[in-house]
Amino acid sequence: MTSGIRSELLRYVSGYSVLGIVAFSALVPWFVANFLGWPDSSDALSAQDNIQIFWALAAGIAPVATFAGSYLVTREAYYGTLRRTVVAAGMTNVLVTKYIAAVVVGLCTVVIGIGVWGGTTAFSLPRDVASQLLAPESLGRLPGVLVASALGAVWGCSLGWIFQHYYATTILTLVIPLAIELPLLSNAPEMAGWLPSGALAGIAAVPFNGLLEPMQAFFVSLGWLLAAGCGAVWSLRRKEL
Repeated sequence: MTSGIRSELLRYVSGYSVLGIVAFSALVPWFVANFLGWPDSSDALSAQDNIQIFWALAAGIAPVATFAGSYLVTREAYYGTLRRTVVAAGMTNVLVTKYIAAVVVGLCTVVIGIGVWGGTTAFSLPRDVASQLLAPESLGRLPGVLVASALGAVWGCSLGWIFQHYYATTILTLVIPLAIELPLLSNAPEMAGWLPSGALAGIAAVPFNGLLEPMQAFFVSLGWLLAAGCGAVWSLRRKEL
């Protein structure tokens, strides 16, 4: 099992594609921040409000973690090596190792994204806000962002198994959350909170009125994960790799 996880992670970081995922982990929160007009408006806000916005934007890396989780499957499907991996290790072992690797990849994606995007954004914030980002009260928001990204990566891995198509999962994990679910979060959070990305936003305690509380959002997210996991198993039983 350990060697299988190590192989998955080594395969994931090989090549230049991982650099694109790292870039997206910084570009997505930057894109959302510009959509909201922040940090240009940070001077007019209190330090607490700026810190809330920072971590809310950091939660925007979760869709990238979702894509990263799907990429563990779709990359092999794209290059035609998935069948060989399953034959060599067995379907159960491959499923388990890819899901565990997805959690690791999701956590690494959000940590790197926060480091790259957050590190550069801090220079644009008022000095008192930048100094408080590493305070214990501020870092108390980090676990929710980490959990949201880890669950997002597992969700993405299931989507990868269901569709096994790079471009289809790209649309599902990146395009739809940014083009549809993000506007819904802003305009109809009561509805968006029940969707996959909205549930992840609730776990990360994104400050939108109407979102589910973190624990409620966690169970909603588990429901989506269970549905996607069942869909992955059903899909694999129906088709030959």
